[in-house]
Amino acid sequence: PGAAGKAAGEGAARTLKDYNMNANLAPVLGVYREPGDFTDYFERSYGNTPQMVIDAAIPFIKAQQAAGVAATAKHFPGLGAASHEANTDLRPVTLELSLEEIRRIDEKPYVAAIEAGVELIMTSWAIYPALDARPAGLSNKWVQDELRGRLGFKGVTITDAMEAGSLDGFGGPDETAKLAAKAGMDLLLASGRDVSQGETIRKALVNGIQNGRL
Repeated sequence: PGAAGKAAGEGAARTLKDYNMNANLAPVLGVYREPGDFTDYFERSYGNTPQMVIDAAIPFIKAQQAAGVAATAKHFPGLGAASHEANTDLRPVTLELSLEEIRRIDEKPYVAAIEAGVELIMTSWAIYPALDARPAGLSNKWVQDELRGRLGFKGVTITDAMEAGSLDGFGGPDETAKLAAKAGMDLLLASGRDVSQGETIRKALVNGIQNGRL
């Protein structure tokens, strides 16, 4: 697994650098629970134990970043417990996990990734009631208290796609952009293939600063 992870990281870096890109929104650090779970079914997980994920993902991160391409560990604090149909791109997802389980299983690869110097961490849009009733990427408790405070991450935070269906119920793009920024997200990912989405988010952030909310 380590050799395969290293080779994949080196290959990803070569490909991206050929196109003058210096960052990659990978790897996924989800620790799936059961065969057929979301990250397993779509072949996005390195394994079903924290150590299996660490053994492959950390060499990927180190190899890619050694070649000059920043890596992104995602989706914090972890989507491995999501069932087959629990897709945050399409609908709201709530993961009823204890904080102890999240820290013991899902966060373990992030601890290793932070120690390895990963440049970016992408947050999840799932809701984890063990700590907050908001999606992780809109939550100061997850971003500031847990990721930055408890785990000591000092790199760049980035949201998952701002057009995700999991954000339904938390306001339109104006509101979710402000909530994400207020939670401590450094980059907001407008990936809807429509330039007006990014412009709407930019205006929302400017407005939030001008009116004192941000």
